[in-house]
Amino acid sequence: MRDYYDVLGVSPDAGADEIKRAYRQLARRYHPDISGDDRGAAFLEVSRAYEVLRDPSRRLSYDAVLEGQQARAGWLADEVAIDFPSVSSVLDRMRHSFFGEAPLAALAAEIVVTPQEAFWGVAVPMAVPLRRTCPRCGGRGEVWAEWCAACRGDGEVSSTHEVRLRIPAGVCEGARFRFTVAAPGAPVTLVEVRLTIR
Repeated sequence: MRDYYDVLGVSPDAGADEIKRAYRQLARRYHPDISGDDRGAAFLEVSRAYEVLRDPSRRLSYDAVLEGQQARAGWLADEVAIDFPSVSSVLDRMRHSFFGEAPLAALAAEIVVTPQEAFWGVAVPMAVPLRRTCPRCGGRGEVWAEWCAACRGDGEVSSTHEVRLRIPAGVCEGARFRFTVAAPGAPVTLVEVRLTIR
């Protein structure tokens, strides 16, 4: 999970006024109308950080999650931080409609959490199914002109990649999140998770 204090260049004990000043300075620097399209991602990140840190209750929840993440920094699996919806998805859709970029087909998954986990936030392990390049034939489908038995000539093998989803505090029933997985030897995979609370 991104450290929003680091994004805004303030310390974790910074007051509301200091956070607001830092945000305004960075927003002016990175705003797409001033800096150009190449800084749009930085502007979104700064805006997202400010939206969380300016709200006392969201900041309190974020601090608890950040503290827990730092305490478990030795976790070996990939960790995916799910954030509250932002304008980035809207901008992505606009970019696709203007420039015709083909979006990735998403793998659908469901995550079930308890009401308490939804309120406080939780880290959930998840195995994402992938197709990896066959390690025996290197994706050729054959070894020394013979059919590869490991992948049955397909060049790819079924596999899974372990990730850890960090669900933010305060999520609602039916919330949907998207993230990508970039595992070694596998194409980038888009995953769409639907949250169920029970």
